[in-house]
Amino acid sequence: MSRKKNSRQWARLRILCYAGLDLMTMVQDAFTLVRELVPNSCAELALRVDPAGASPLAGNDPAYVSVLPPPSGYAYRDHAGFTANGTPALHTLQVPLMNAGRRLGEITLWRHDGPAFDRHDEEDLQRVATYFEHVLRNAPELAAGGAGVVEDEAMLLATVDGQILYLSDSAGALLDQLAAQERQAFNRRTLPPFCLRLVESVAHGDRYPWLLPLGTLAMAGGVLEARAQWMSAGGAAALHAEDPAYIRTVGIFMKFVVPLPLRIWRAIGSVELSPQQAEVAFWMGVGGGRESARANMEVSDAVLRDCVKAVYEKFGCSSEAGLLEQLRPTVSRM
Repeated sequence: MSRKKNSRQWARLRILCYAGLDLMTMVQDAFTLVRELVPNSCAELALRVDPAGASPLAGNDPAYVSVLPPPSGYAYRDHAGFTANGTPALHTLQVPLMNAGRRLGEITLWRHDGPAFDRHDEEDLQRVATYFEHVLRNAPELAAGGAGVVEDEAMLLATVDGQILYLSDSAGALLDQLAAQERQAFNRRTLPPFCLRLVESVAHGDRYPWLLPLGTLAMAGGVLEARAQWMSAGGAAALHAEDPAYIRTVGIFMKFVVPLPLRIWRAIGSVELSPQQAEVAFWMGVGGGRESARANMEVSDAVLRDCVKAVYEKFGCSSEAGLLEQLRPTVSRM
């Protein structure tokens, strides 16, 4: 008995993996599709930084020294606590993520019940891994910034030695998510390494003027942008203040930004489109019109015209402007 091809889901996964996004940013959406393509109870993506120091997730632009480098390892699990002690998975399937003969990480699927994974499941997961490897090879430089939609803003206040004075609920939630992604614990009393680097860049700005008090990190479903600044009169001289009552406070302001290509991809998923129509709609949204679709796809003018017409009909609009109004929400710079 042949397996269902799920051509629409495979097409959506391919579009997502060729959208120019960071792998950790898109993994949450990708695993929603993987659950349909390879039925599972839980999925995990784990990535490791290259032992030599070069991360597969970050560029090496000499003009920019990142204050917030990728952590020692990224991880995302789509079911928290699934493999807790006492509830081992019944069936496990894992494939490595490779690049030029080097193992960068792995994708693991679990089934808590039901049949064991078979050869078809392994072949399908290997296909998923091939798409993910493409993303790793073409990972964007997050520090360069880009257009996105701010979904959450948060702040915290801390001393220069890393003690948290104030933590908003939103900031706590973001740092909890980051800690889970880095497989660490955030105790809410002291700053995690992510924030300490920002504080150091402010406190020792005269010593390390090339370290900018800002940076970005990829997270599941979006990008965390953060910057730090003094919240009281001070600067480097404040570090040597003799008055013990002198409070040296640093504010850290964070934004959780969903990159525009990911928002467009999600909007396209709300409409029943053929694989080709979905790709046309995506590139029109990203590039601002049908010329973008023409440049990124190998289709004839006649096929492109038919796809554009179908996309208009299914989105209930009659022009590029009408389509873009639905696909491209108000954006802010990351």
